[in-house]
Amino acid sequence: MIDDLSPAAVVRRLDRGQQVVIPSSIRHSLLLMLPVLVIGIGLLAFFILVVHATIEDGRSPWLIIINLRMWALAVGTIGCLVVAPIGLFVRMRRRESLVLSPVGVASARRDQVLSDTLLPWQDIETIVFEKAARRGPKVPAYILTEEASRRRLGRGHNPRLLVKSGLVLSPRRLFPVLSAAHSRFARHIHELR
Repeated sequence: MIDDLSPAAVVRRLDRGQQVVIPSSIRHSLLLMLPVLVIGIGLLAFFILVVHATIEDGRSPWLIIINLRMWALAVGTIGCLVVAPIGLFVRMRRRESLVLSPVGVASARRDQVLSDTLLPWQDIETIVFEKAARRGPKVPAYILTEEASRRRLGRGHNPRLLVKSGLVLSPRRLFPVLSAAHSRFARHIHELR
């Protein structure tokens, strides 16, 4: 792995025939986990407060058991304090990354490129930086050529593939890297034909 992931450094490295690995960001995962834990602790505190107040007032515990809001609190608490940390642990163990090479871009897990994930540069018409959803943040996306979209997705599907998120490069910093590599190697491949 290299420290300099600027577009020029990445293209130089790819020109030499080397791969560039852009790993998942542990910091990004932990920053996403922080609000989830805070919400989970808040839900747990509220759940305990309601149960304690119900018992102190001498009401039947069946009121708690049959109340759907209490079930929603319990499910939310378990999701935030149990399921989310397990998901984070699994994600960190997978060590997913994006691998750029002179041939194309692929996904990797534990430093092993996954089969059937290679997307050749010539299959990408352009790389855009736009909103994936109406109110969501901007993300890079691959716009596939007509031939590649028919081959990969079939007729009538969207030829747009979103780039994996949660990498050490933010989407804003990843876009110029992908654009530079695409413009360098897609053009080179088309010139060879």
